[in-house]
Amino acid sequence: MKLFVYGTLLRGESNHHVLEGATLLFEGIKIQAKMYDTNIGYPAIELEEGSTIVGEVYEIQEYIWSSLDALEGYTGNPLTDMYSKEIVKVETNEGLIEVIVYTICDVSMKSVLIPSGNWIEYRSSLIR
Repeated sequence: MKLFVYGTLLRGESNHHVLEGATLLFEGIKIQAKMYDTNIGYPAIELEEGSTIVGEVYEIQEYIWSSLDALEGYTGNPLTDMYSKEIVKVETNEGLIEVIVYTICDVSMKSVLIPSGNWIEYRSSLIR
């Protein structure tokens, strides 16, 4: 299955190592969602028409999913999980594909809206 990443799993970011063994398929891909800075070192998103975020798409090997779920605080219980898994369709230069994306469960993590929907640009602007 394919995964859309938008924060610390992006190339060059702090948790990218979790994707070791995955294959980058597409970069600069956009989905309809709002991005938030959680103020604890990583972003969170919620799917929403009219807002766009940017990320990368990876082909994920089966053995990587357990590490991803642990990182994202996902067990399948929306009452206690930090994130849920959603399936969305994204447009690529090879056509429309389905991807999994981790979306926010814990609304208290919605600290600061990131209007650009671009985690790397946002973090760079904070460092200046």
